[in-house]
Amino acid sequence: MDRIKYNLNQSVFKAGDAPDKMYLLVKGKVGIFLPKNDTKTPNFIIEENELFGEMGVIENQLRMATARCIEECEIIAITKKEFDERVNKSDVFVKGCLNALSYRLRQVEKKL
Repeated sequence: MDRIKYNLNQSVFKAGDAPDKMYLLVKGKVGIFLPKNDTKTPNFIIEENELFGEMGVIENQLRMATARCIEECEIIAITKKEFDERVNKSDVFVKGCLNALSYRLRQVEKKL
């Protein structure tokens, strides 16, 4: 796990990037911009103590959105490998639930 500081307007990841980490926002706000959004207004706002970037890590799918800091931020990042190790130690139902929820959310967002 790494604790990283990001500047205003700095991207955490971009749509199409490999899902190498997931994140916990400790301080600040992060905007999530879907690919068709060419405005400066995010589709979603991540607040402090929220996770983001989990869908790509859970499903091993390329990033479907861009995450950009809309304030100065402090973020804890966990690598895909670290996350997978933790999930693999969990119950089969926990693993199945994570995969199902992420898959279903991705399908809904594709229809938007």
